[in-house]
Order: sequence, then C-alpha cells, then structure tokens
Amino acid sequence: MNYEITNPDPSSLIEALRALGYNLPTAIADIVDNSITAQAKNIKINFHWAGKDSSISILDDGVGMSETELSDAMRPGSRNPLDQRERSDLGRFGLGLKTASFSQCRKLCVASKTAGGCLCVRSWDLDYVTQTKEWRLRKEPTLAAEKILGELSGENSWTLVVWNDLDRLVGNVSAHDPGAQSKFLYAADHVIEHLALTFHRFLENRVLSILINKRELKPWNPFMETHDFTYQTPEERIPLGNSEVLFKGFILPHKDHLSSEEYDLNGGPRGWNGEQGFFIYRNRRLLIHGDWLRLGSPNPLRREEQFKLARIRLDLTNSTDSEWQLDVKKSTARPPSIIRERLTDLAAAIRSQARGVFAHRGQYGPKSEPQTLERPWSPRKRNGQHVYLIDRAHPMVNGLMKKFNSAKPEIESLLRFLEETVPVQQIWLDTAEQVQGQGIPYDGVDFENLRADMRILFEYLVQSGINAESARQRLRAMEPWNRYRDLIGDL
Repeated sequence: MNYEITNPDPSSLIEALRALGYNLPTAIADIVDNSITAQAKNIKINFHWAGKDSSISILDDGVGMSETELSDAMRPGSRNPLDQRERSDLGRFGLGLKTASFSQCRKLCVASKTAGGCLCVRSWDLDYVTQTKEWRLRKEPTLAAEKILGELSGENSWTLVVWNDLDRLVGNVSAHDPGAQSKFLYAADHVIEHLALTFHRFLENRVLSILINKRELKPWNPFMETHDFTYQTPEERIPLGNSEVLFKGFILPHKDHLSSEEYDLNGGPRGWNGEQGFFIYRNRRLLIHGDWLRLGSPNPLRREEQFKLARIRLDLTNSTDSEWQLDVKKSTARPPSIIRERLTDLAAAIRSQARGVFAHRGQYGPKSEPQTLERPWSPRKRNGQHVYLIDRAHPMVNGLMKKFNSAKPEIESLLRFLEETVPVQQIWLDTAEQVQGQGIPYDGVDFENLRADMRILFEYLVQSGINAESARQRLRAMEPWNRYRDLIGDL
C-alpha cells in the first residue's frame, strides 16, 4: 500500500479545537462531568481574580488518576466515541477536558492523586506547543496550579484542574481594573446559574455538592414538582432500539397561584417564554433546555406565550448518543426519526393543556389534571379570523332570555353587538404591557353585587330543573364563581 503520514500541525489544530463553540458555563460543566464520572461527591470551584494572572480551579474528591491514566486523559481524542461506556459515564468523545479547557485558557494544568498513591501532574501550555510545533505535554505544574497544590495533602484521592492565562475571559488587564473585575464576577454568576440547572438532579438527591468560591450551589428544578398546582403526566417509556426514552410532561402553575418571589425564581435563565418545551437529560445530566426540537410538520412547534407553562422532561441513556446526534459540547441533540411522531403527539397534548391553564388562569384543583371551566365566552373562527361569542347556552344568558322572552330579539341584538365590538387588540396590548398581570374577577366590586349576581345565576340554574346541590356544584365549575367557593355554600 502506498501512503504517507500527515500529522496535523499542533498549533493549527489547537486553535481549531478552541473554536468548537464552548462558553465559560458549558466548559466548566464539561469538567464537572468528568468529576461525576470519577465518583466525586464534592466539587470546589474557585474564581481567583488577579487581572491577567487570574485563574479558575476545579477540585474534586473523585477516585483520582494514576500517572498513566492522567497522561492518557490529557491526550486529545483519548477515547473512541464508538466504545461501549459505563451507564453512568457522562463523556463520549475523549475531548471534553481538553476542548473545554482550551476554549477558555492557554495554560491547563491537571494534578491528580489516587488513594494512597503518588501525586502526578501534567500541563498544556498552548504558546509552548505553538513555539515548539510539537505536542509537548509538560510534567510540571503551572505557577497558578503550584500555589494551590501547596495547600493539598493527605492520603485521600482527588483531581485538580487549573486554568490560567484566560485570554478570552480576562486578557492582558490590570488587577486594579474595576470593569474587567466586574466582567469576571459576572461570568462567575452565569456559571452558577448554568450549573444549578444542569446538575440539579444530582444536587437535589444529595449525591453531589458543589461549592463555588466557598458558597454551596443550590439546585434549580425547572419543573416545580413539589408545588400544589403543578400538573404532572404519567411517565411514558418510548422504545428506541435496545434502549428507551422516558417522557414526562409538566404544566406549571399559573401566575395567579404563585407569589412574586416564586414567579421570579421559577422563570429560569431565559424567562418563562424561553424555558418552555423539552428539557433533555442524559444520565440525569441536562443537555438541552427550553426547546421544541423543531418537532411538527409542516409547521414546527414554536415558542409562544400561551404555551409558556409547558415543560417536558426527556431522559436518555448514553447508549443512544449516535441516534440523537449528540455533539462534543453535549449541547445539541436531534430526536431520531423513529420517535419524532410520538414525541410530537405527546408534546402537542401538553401544549394544549398548558394553553388551557394559561387561558383559564390556572383554575383547577391542586395536583389535579387541568380542567375546562364553564365560561360565558366561547372562542370561534370565522373567515379564518378569531372571534369571541357569548355562549347562548350559558345559564345566565339562557335564563335571562327565558325570563324576558318577549324581549328576546332585542337581547340577541345586544349580545351580537357586544360580540362584534370586543376590543381584542386593545386587550392584547394592555395584557402584554401590564407587569402585574390581570385583575381578579369581582376584585374591588361591591361585595353585595357579587352575592346578588351569584344568587341570580343560582336561581336560574334551579329554575332549569336541577336541585339546589347540583346547582351549587355547577357554580363551583363555572368562571368566575369557582374563586368564591365559600360563598356558594351559603346559597
């Protein structure tokens, strides 16, 4: 066979690896993945500000690595992505440690120690690689790592990752530059937000503790699973080859059922609209959040205001990475064609229920399936346009027409006039601009008027032929009287 060896130029390849699209939060999350795979229970992340000499360190108490294992881990492409992995392994390509680190710094040092073993150290200096034009992996720590290593001792196992020469985050700035320091601390806040979501299931189960600058990271659960007004679908198992995908839908509480603090806290990093859709997990680690995955044909599902309460949890195993076309950064995944139709149907059902809760302002019982309330207005389509008609079968309308039968044409004319002049556009604009949300029906209205209106409707219901208790039950499922259940019992 006639061939030649064409080794890639080290400096060119490294710069290409730096451009894979990581940002600081996703890069640090990749390092945390390695710590979890190494059975770490505690991870300490430290952002050290010193201008151009600033550094970021990640220390875990995992099983550590031997000299050979560390040297192999520092080699780009150290593992074949086609190899069978342990079910708990969060890696895939053997690139994460290097590409994530190179994307943020020009000097990477990893030091590790197994229980009872010796300390071993390896460092990449990208400027040194460029200068020598060889893949020279150093066996001594960087200056930034050396300072931290001086504080570590004992027989326990651990691994330390240190980034310095943070050219993209810090650059060549003075330690006394307040603007640069603020940017550095702001970036740390983004990391906190990202890790709190990405690893929330590990943090919630107390199998992992993460400290960032000595402050414990609190998990952010996007599904509000413990709230009384969160509706959860049963978990569905969707077969996929020799594995399966677990689907579970959540419809979050309407704003009317949340305090201001709860509403602000649970919107998520991108807000209520931005976080609707699928949350895809691989081995309990979040990959993608707030995305409808371009499901639906010919019109893909999109983010819209009326679906903002819909969130869907999808659990994958690492044996289906190729089917989902998982990328190196673990931030992109595409549903396999064989299950797209089923996912679309399930997502459409969740969206429909979420729209109902949004439209009816969350009027359903605690932990119960969202229900459709009896309402006087009925949305319809006419000539392709949305119109809102007054339901003639509503007991208040029907009772009034029966009572004043001789004036029925005039009442019908009035109702038609009201229907044709609903200020839809003004209502929409007012709702969009109103920070505090809609007012509660009958809020601020004289209490006796409220009771009188309820009494009139109650009497119409009884006159229709049902008994008093059935009439009360009907009122409890009717807007807006469902808000005043204590008064219904007095009728």
